[in-house]
Amino acid sequence: MGKDPRATVDDAGAASATSNRWGALVIGGLVSIGLVTLCATALFASDSLGLRSGPRPALADLVPSTTDTTVPAALRGCRSRLTPESPLRLWVGGDSLAGSLGPSLGEQAAATGIVAPVYDSRVSSGLSSPEFFDWPRHGADEMARLNPETVVFIMGANDWVTPRATPNDASGQPAWRAEYGQRVEEMLDALEGSTTRPQPRPVYWIGAPTLQDRRKDSGAREVNTVARAVVARHPNATYIDAYDLFSAPDGTYTATLAGPNGKVVRVRTADGVHFTPEGGDLLAVAVYGPLDARCRLAAQAVPGRPKPVIQTKGSSQVPGTHRTPAEPNPVPGSGATTTSTSATTPPTKPTTTTTPTTTTTPTTTTTPTTNETPTTQAITPP
Repeated sequence: MGKDPRATVDDAGAASATSNRWGALVIGGLVSIGLVTLCATALFASDSLGLRSGPRPALADLVPSTTDTTVPAALRGCRSRLTPESPLRLWVGGDSLAGSLGPSLGEQAAATGIVAPVYDSRVSSGLSSPEFFDWPRHGADEMARLNPETVVFIMGANDWVTPRATPNDASGQPAWRAEYGQRVEEMLDALEGSTTRPQPRPVYWIGAPTLQDRRKDSGAREVNTVARAVVARHPNATYIDAYDLFSAPDGTYTATLAGPNGKVVRVRTADGVHFTPEGGDLLAVAVYGPLDARCRLAAQAVPGRPKPVIQTKGSSQVPGTHRTPAEPNPVPGSGATTTSTSATTPPTKPTTTTTPTTTTTPTTTTTPTTNETPTTQAITPP
């Protein structure tokens, strides 16, 4: 910035010194603004939502605030204006855990009247078993068919088998890491539509939660680490840490968490893998928060005009892991309503329907190692 103007000022040049001091203040202010901008850019260059900060919150504490000003700017901005006639097209997909998240998040978002949700869950699927179910191909087909504006994708619980003893690659890392990282890249490319759209669509990538079996849990943690690193390289993608959200305070598996009014709520099923309907609600609230912040859903909501929650034809779910018409949503303030499949459901209630898909069922006879239990709507056998 040069020499201090005061060092060269004499009585005859007082006016000039005053001018110089004002100039220095202006330049200093501009520098400060620049530093703040650089810090903000660095902070939000890679979005990753770790959901624990201090003591673990109860379910009631996770109900999103529509006035939260701490949401990263990188998560803000959405098509405007959203209306019942022109709703946000939301697609929720993934393995069987999406069968819990899809109905819970779908109902919560649909209740605003300005979000049209579709969910697609495939039991026993994973990125590591394309011979069983080819997610990148299916995802690309669904993106072309439905053209969603925002995508939520949960994956990793069935990929715990991926970490294995392999030779190190040129980077010194086990070769499986690069292989799995490439699968995540392919899936993100399909979901973002980076080669078919002028601007990649926003993707919220959710990793695997804690798993009760220690060997499976260890594998899930490793694939989560790889997925998080890949997501960090995509400016329009956000990683949501379900492992942290569903872990005990010491970071280990827990089947229960503190619910409303401090009561213990069971969030995991007896198999140690899947969510209960309450667990699906918990994850839905964690996802809805940044989605609401980016798209101002609550601010634009149209009460009394909920949209239908659509389940893609061919989706499959594990019994006891998702909301049904007889189970009201217990999370207060979440905005969700019960899902109904009845054709006589009044128009003011969200309905679950099905929509056809052009993706064919895999024809392989290979069955991957899986965490899953029998389904209510099984995928057509190969």
